[in-house]
Amino acid sequence: MFKIASFHFLLIACHLIPSCYGALSLDLKPKEEVCISFKTLGDQPGHITGSYDLLDDELSAKPVSVVLFDYDSEEVKWHSDYEGSEGSFSLTTAGKFHLCFGNGAGGYKTPADKENEKRGIKTMTVYDYTNTDGINRRIGFSIRIKPVVGTKAFNAQLEKNGDENEASSQSSKLVDLTLQLADRMELLLDHQEYIKNREMTHRNIVESTFT
Repeated sequence: MFKIASFHFLLIACHLIPSCYGALSLDLKPKEEVCISFKTLGDQPGHITGSYDLLDDELSAKPVSVVLFDYDSEEVKWHSDYEGSEGSFSLTTAGKFHLCFGNGAGGYKTPADKENEKRGIKTMTVYDYTNTDGINRRIGFSIRIKPVVGTKAFNAQLEKNGDENEASSQSSKLVDLTLQLADRMELLLDHQEYIKNREMTHRNIVESTFT
């Protein structure tokens, strides 16, 4: 079902350290689907965030699909919007996952979609992800995995930072708010990286054209 990217070991290694971040890009051929594997630390939950951006602004996002699967059950945890040139996700859970990118492959149904089908309720529009132009698409993406408050990994990171007493006194509500703000700031940083990637590509095209 999936083609696993040759560099997926970079993200699998995330389970070896308390906090991990990976920012990469893919060049997808027409009808190609590439999946990245990653996991949280052991059986401990982690705060997982990610984003993607179609770097080719001049191309249609219709054939682009980005889907987060549970590694074992292949249950859809999140999927991009149809024709969405960018998107982001955030969840707190434990386990191993596939993040899959398609250029003419997609349309996976969520558990809610499947349950509604069993009940005879049609709620999912049938979208066409076919790649009709035969053009590659470049997708930039990032994945972050952080330890959840109260886990061994979180406590280990506090000890390393020397902030255990201060952090342990915070209420769970304040910690949740801090995580939300951090997610938004990191999403802005991701977009800055995507902009830099676009500028570098355009510069290379101009230099190769006029030299």
